[in-house]
Amino acid sequence: MDRRKVPKTNRYFLKKLETMSVDEVKKLQFEKTKETLERAYYKSKFYREMFDRARVTPDKFKKLEDISRFPFIDKQDLVRDQEENPPFGTRLCVPPGKIRRINITSGTSGMGQEVHCHDEKAIWAANASTASHFAAIGLKKGDISAVLYPLATMTGGMLSYEGLRIFGATPLPLAVFNTNQRIDMMRRFSVHHILTTPAYLTRITTTCLERGLDLKKEFPRLKGITLSTEPFSVSWALKMEEMWETTIHDIYGSTQLNLNYAITCKYGAVPDGEFGSYHLADHFALVEVLDKETNKQVKYGEWGEPVITTFSREAMPLIRFRSNDRVRLLPPKTCGCGRVGATWEVGTISRYDDMIKIKATNVWPQTVDEAVFSFDEIEEYSGRVFITNSGQEVALLNIEFKKIPLDQDKKSAILSRLADKIKEMTHVSMKLEEVPHGTLPRFEYKARRWTDERVEGLERVKYVEK
Repeated sequence: MDRRKVPKTNRYFLKKLETMSVDEVKKLQFEKTKETLERAYYKSKFYREMFDRARVTPDKFKKLEDISRFPFIDKQDLVRDQEENPPFGTRLCVPPGKIRRINITSGTSGMGQEVHCHDEKAIWAANASTASHFAAIGLKKGDISAVLYPLATMTGGMLSYEGLRIFGATPLPLAVFNTNQRIDMMRRFSVHHILTTPAYLTRITTTCLERGLDLKKEFPRLKGITLSTEPFSVSWALKMEEMWETTIHDIYGSTQLNLNYAITCKYGAVPDGEFGSYHLADHFALVEVLDKETNKQVKYGEWGEPVITTFSREAMPLIRFRSNDRVRLLPPKTCGCGRVGATWEVGTISRYDDMIKIKATNVWPQTVDEAVFSFDEIEEYSGRVFITNSGQEVALLNIEFKKIPLDQDKKSAILSRLADKIKEMTHVSMKLEEVPHGTLPRFEYKARRWTDERVEGLERVKYVEK
């Protein structure tokens, strides 16, 4: 997106909160965090016992930096509490009669699903944080948005649907349909906006092209496409913008935050051909970005883990929750959209537990994604890390090409160039094999392309004495 072509008008859903100065935000965060600490300590057995073990009480919170005095919590703590005290655990700070929504995490780390309960105020904040994105990117009342996320106990679909509704746009929930049906419904209603994931946007794009549809002609009213849940590359986003003739946006939220905490504005995810920055809903939560190893605040430009303290969740607040996400903190700035404050880099958020150590080297799936999808001829891939019977560690990528005319010589050349690019970007050699089109799974929500089979492989190694 060329900034020079962006409308000069700035739009907001919560203008007073979204345009607060840095000092005003910090003052608000201090007041709300103090209220949260006091509510949690006096109304929640979970937090009272945790604070007592750490020998800290809410009266120790005298300035914003004092949040570091309080202990961390993580997924295991929440799951253990709810398993020992089903179904909600002992974190509730309100009577059960005030619960108006239950969300359950999607369990992407493979550990167990957390239960999160919300009161009316928390639901309003969640929806408002999402509506702020729709206002910022220029949607208008009555615009139709195709919601391709599932509407279930996970947070993403609910926040998208309700955020559109309270903003005044028209949500079109299409998750129950198959891919071709979704495309037909989006054409039928000539949607202004689409909410999906990078993996699924790739899928519907490919399906449209296979059907001979001209994206620009089929969706003439499209004002933007909003992504979430996965990282993506600049080159991929620019390609999508060109093909759909619209702006690619991105949002970051989580079930724990119960917010779309980080949003792009009218400039999109890749303004001027490079990753842009998110604006943060610091008026709804205090989020520290800490070094994963030292637990110290990272410097601008560095990677760190968001540690979440909510103050929009009265029924079941979270205090210093370790998200296990990985973000890059950027310096505060004043954006042309009128928003100020610290920002995060768009398009690069991933999870620490997604990182795979291959041949003693840290490999991020996002890096492999960027290498693979830099080749327009490739539609999908999957990765395996395993141990051969002779004890060799192997990383194997199965590559699926698009249904386009490609002879075997061209495919072999692409695989050779891709292998070199992966080695250059990850410092790890990987084997590449072509598989027939339609072999690999497609993803409608969160993409999970890698499997690690090394533990099982170790059991199969044959040790032969000479």
